[in-house]
Amino acid sequence: MPRGLTAFPFLLAFLVFAFACNKQPNTLSQIQQIRSGDYTITLLNDTGAVKQHSNKLTLEIRNAASNELANVNNVQIQSSMRMPGMGPMFGNMSSIRQVSPGRYEFDADFSMAGQWSFLVTFDPNGRAQFSVNAQ
Repeated sequence: MPRGLTAFPFLLAFLVFAFACNKQPNTLSQIQQIRSGDYTITLLNDTGAVKQHSNKLTLEIRNAASNELANVNNVQIQSSMRMPGMGPMFGNMSSIRQVSPGRYEFDADFSMAGQWSFLVTFDPNGRAQFSVNAQ
């Protein structure tokens, strides 16, 4: 094997390793943002759209004046779809996981495409209603 080609596998391995370490974290896209009292609540995911069935969603709660993530308590979320002539259908929501102050992740599964309402509540007295279209 020629002398220059013996280093090729090591160079290739180094380049693969360097690109893998330089990978940027997934950026989140805004689905919808609502102002509620002193807070701005933003619903995010990796695509900016909600789809029928499985979704991984992030909720950010920020102080509206400073735009800093707000450390609130007792964050709850419910989802429902109005059904003409019958009671509402409810989305299957996982427990909310706080990943940092003001940032929460949860999974949502919507059995039907269409207009879904999210009700977000948190202490102290925070409340926001999102309306999103699951595609």
